[in-house]
Amino acid sequence: MSDISQLVPANIRSLKPYQPGKPVEELERELGITGAIKIASNENPMGPSPKAVVAAAKAIESANYYPDGGAYRLRRALSAFHDISEDSFVFGAGCNEVVHMIIAAFCRPGKDAVLTHKYAFISYRLAALAHDVPFVETDVTDDLRCDIDALIAAMNADIRVVFLANPNNPTGAHLTRAELERVIEALPPSALLVMDEAYHEYAAFADSEYPASKSYRAANPRIITLRTFSKIYGLAGLRVGYGVGNPEVIDYVNRVRRPFNVTSIAQVAAEAALADTAHVQKSAAAAREGIAVLREAAQRIGLRAYPSLGNFVLVDVGREPEPVYEALLKKGVIVRPMKAWGLATHLRISVGTPEQTKRVTEALSAVLGG
Repeated sequence: MSDISQLVPANIRSLKPYQPGKPVEELERELGITGAIKIASNENPMGPSPKAVVAAAKAIESANYYPDGGAYRLRRALSAFHDISEDSFVFGAGCNEVVHMIIAAFCRPGKDAVLTHKYAFISYRLAALAHDVPFVETDVTDDLRCDIDALIAAMNADIRVVFLANPNNPTGAHLTRAELERVIEALPPSALLVMDEAYHEYAAFADSEYPASKSYRAANPRIITLRTFSKIYGLAGLRVGYGVGNPEVIDYVNRVRRPFNVTSIAQVAAEAALADTAHVQKSAAAAREGIAVLREAAQRIGLRAYPSLGNFVLVDVGREPEPVYEALLKKGVIVRPMKAWGLATHLRISVGTPEQTKRVTEALSAVLGG
């Protein structure tokens, strides 16, 4: 057959692969420069906990063995951490994989639908389309927050999974307690609510009123919480995330999980990182300081910088973002254009070290200050 595309299902042909942020090494190679910084992927600039580094180095000595498929030690540690039974967890190579597993476990291709709002985490759409599941997104408010009325109005009998990131990536916006409770109350009996709390630790540190989903799960078994070790724990390169929920729900998700999907090195590093609360607190405090600096610098040169409870800031540069992105690249600063999310004039800027953040603000001023 001459046309290979005819072998591919229509939903896969229509997919555009996820484009990660440009690596530092690639930029330096392209431009012949050194000392570039990447503040594009919401990584923790403080790195992983030193305890996690030691644990990972030790674990690699046994890399000839397959990992524990049930992640027993990490499961036990998380059980104690969350004060919930050990059969309440499903693990993935990052939360992205858990998103795919939830859709695979509960959605019938071409029938059941996935619901979220505009400018939500892009993987929800990509995962739905990959599994041939209809994807519905509702309007947002003028400040890019989820329009709760619009979301609830879209909750019909076809909706099987509702994804909400709280706080949301890439906008940084979060739901209030009253808004979250409205969503839970309106959830159709045939639907699951997946609360993506990848930035939970940053949000809880920044806002004492931030509504985590944990307190609502006991009363509603159709709520699944997603957490990750990629963000504040600094283990993005090891890929370990997890879902927390009612054991019966989690059992079905586990049935579609690939064997040995989380490496032994990732498991022991995550367990060690979980115990290093001091590192988490320092990382959260540094993120709040960095966000304040980034927002003030953007606003000083007339740009709109949205509030954020994550470790990043969404900035509206008020023009086509690619030339701005390219100009920053030439200064050795890698940020993230948001066109793929549907945000036509926006860049997302992650918090770096104080030195990196200072360099970012200087580069922004040089490129856009005039």
